[in-house]
Amino acid sequence: MSMKNFKGVMPALITPFDADGKIDDAKFRAFLDWLVPQVHGLYVAGSYGSGPIMTVQQRQRVVEIVAEVVDGRIPLVLHAGDPDTYTTVALAKHGERCKVSAIASLTPYYYLHGPENVEAHFLRLIDAVSTPIYMYNNPKYTNYCTTPEQVAKLAEKGLAGIKDSSASIQLFYDLVAATLAFPDFQVLVGSQTILLPALVGGGKGCVSGLSNLYPKAVNGIFEAADRGDFAGALDLQREANKLRKLTGSGIPVPFYHTALRYRGIDIGLPKLPMLPKSAEEETQIFKELDSYKHFE
Repeated sequence: MSMKNFKGVMPALITPFDADGKIDDAKFRAFLDWLVPQVHGLYVAGSYGSGPIMTVQQRQRVVEIVAEVVDGRIPLVLHAGDPDTYTTVALAKHGERCKVSAIASLTPYYYLHGPENVEAHFLRLIDAVSTPIYMYNNPKYTNYCTTPEQVAKLAEKGLAGIKDSSASIQLFYDLVAATLAFPDFQVLVGSQTILLPALVGGGKGCVSGLSNLYPKAVNGIFEAADRGDFAGALDLQREANKLRKLTGSGIPVPFYHTALRYRGIDIGLPKLPMLPKSAEEETQIFKELDSYKHFE
């Protein structure tokens, strides 16, 4: 399904693993069967999906499973970003064969790169596939933050969108303004914590970790804003942000493995070096989630 007219919220999809660090195929499929009818799209193999700690073969298998289960019902964005441009391109080509809707890439990470390196990475990726390419801007984890000028320059060369996880609403607004000349360009916010102001500023949607657990909560912010109920959207935004504090700082993947069990969904284990929550931590999480049953 095309991303051209996408509006809405997509989970940054969690990947289930077994005790040996292998993808748990059965649990993954069951999770997708539960989640897909509740969301507008899926963002696959990104930070929440453990993409950076999966092997290339695992990342390929993840998108194969998701594409098979979804079967064109909702858009799929595959995160193919890697520190190595060649690996990124190989993952993108595989994603294209799986007929994903778009392919995203982090700006190349670990090494410190200047703008020329970043642009060369994306130009190589844009040239390698016909599937739309999105930049994933996440300066906290890549030590590089794009600029509106750079994004506009890449948009002229075929960049189709950006997922911005800078957490800067000023940068988000500037990215929207810089790409107004490209009416099909998609600017997605990379966290539900600033979804409402992002939508007010011209954003088309959100990639959300919280949507793995409570898609109704994050969808509600989008839907209220879309119909002009900004007071209702603000109430939901505040409640979602309070819930986000409960999940923990950073990219709290192990929290979701535990919290989804609270909702009756077993997605197995996080992959090492991420450690599962202890029994005591799980008890406390379950107790705190009792306050959010209205989001189920």
